[in-house]
Amino acid sequence: MFPEPDLRGPKITLGLAWAVAVGLSLVVGPVLFALLLGTVAALAASQTARTWRRARPPRAPLAPAALAATAVVALGALLPTPGFVAVAVLAAIGAAAWAVSDAVHHGGRPAPVDVLLTVACAAVPAAAVAGPILLRRHGLESALVLMAYALVYDAGSWTMGSGSRHRWLGPLAGIACIGSVTIAVAAFAPQFRGNSPWELGVLAAVLAPLGPPAASLVVGDRRVPVRALRRLDSLVLLGPIWAIAASRIGV
Repeated sequence: MFPEPDLRGPKITLGLAWAVAVGLSLVVGPVLFALLLGTVAALAASQTARTWRRARPPRAPLAPAALAATAVVALGALLPTPGFVAVAVLAAIGAAAWAVSDAVHHGGRPAPVDVLLTVACAAVPAAAVAGPILLRRHGLESALVLMAYALVYDAGSWTMGSGSRHRWLGPLAGIACIGSVTIAVAAFAPQFRGNSPWELGVLAAVLAPLGPPAASLVVGDRRVPVRALRRLDSLVLLGPIWAIAASRIGV
């Protein structure tokens, strides 16, 4: 169920660099934060679409269309919510139309599966980053807590999971790390009042482990590395659902 940890490359160095980049962009402002997350999400969409070339049977989602749609959605999250929803819908329609046009231009009939896969490859990373960007547009604290949940979950999950034969140990360690962040939020974040730190912490502990398996559903050949997608996969469900819950609670 849980993806196997990728041990190739300087993972610790890259993880630390990613955490620093996220933290700095959060502090600087929503535009830089959106540019950072949008760039990684767009790369994730392109990488994911290309994995289908080696699937059985091979499929042909259009990687440039998925990349462009994801970038548009990420930047659209800087708009007020109604504007963001309109941009997201238009981006999905545009990606589908581009995939159809590309197939016709190359003398073939557009396969409905390939068109749907183009939209799906864009939708998954776009969903991961839209929630944090929308939260950052309204303030720093909620977006910072959400990204802290994702970062500590990834760190704990990879650290334990990469050294164990049992896949479940990684997610369990990640959940424990989320628990430590929740305690800190309850103690030191005045914006999170009453039971909200515990409710949102439990929600994060449930959703973060489900993100990587959900992201894997749009990967064609899972032997192909999709490093940009794996950088964001714990946010696939956590990002949008936690952001909605936090806004409803009023934090």
